[in-house]
Amino acid sequence: MFNIEIAGQMAAWFLGKTQGNSMPHLKLIKLLYLAERTSIQRNNYPILGDELFSMPHGPVLSRTLDYMKSHGSPENGWNKWVSPIENNEVSLAREYDPEDLDLLSEATLDVLDEVWNLFGDMGKWEISDYTHKKCNEWQDPHDSSIPITYEEVLRALGYENQEAAKAGLELEIRREAAKALLT
Repeated sequence: MFNIEIAGQMAAWFLGKTQGNSMPHLKLIKLLYLAERTSIQRNNYPILGDELFSMPHGPVLSRTLDYMKSHGSPENGWNKWVSPIENNEVSLAREYDPEDLDLLSEATLDVLDEVWNLFGDMGKWEISDYTHKKCNEWQDPHDSSIPITYEEVLRALGYENQEAAKAGLELEIRREAAKALLT
């Protein structure tokens, strides 16, 4: 079930790894996407269950990106952790202790650590280019956006077509059921 507080805590974890606790928002959304993708690959389950989209600069977590770009209340779970975009950068909204990231499971922290070790040193354009070339579920949307299904992610991760279809459908059903519970 999508939870913006978990997304905010994930973002805070990544921002806490950087010099000055800030980074380009493009890089942060790519790190978050790659964490979601890595969790699907490692654990057969996404961390956030966010909606995935192909956009001109690569794949993104749609709802998370919407929160990143909005200037909602500090209580919304994102702004509690991440400051609004300023000069294409985001930063920590506040200092925190690792224990404050209480919604991040050990499995999630392992994924975040793996993603940081692989991609943390990349610049925003380098990581964007990486997602264009290596995330085969991404399609060039030509100045628009295209939804990415879990089946497409699973096929890009090497699942056979039938296996990807079955597992992808199960993940989509879980996400839709979770959304229905919230309405």
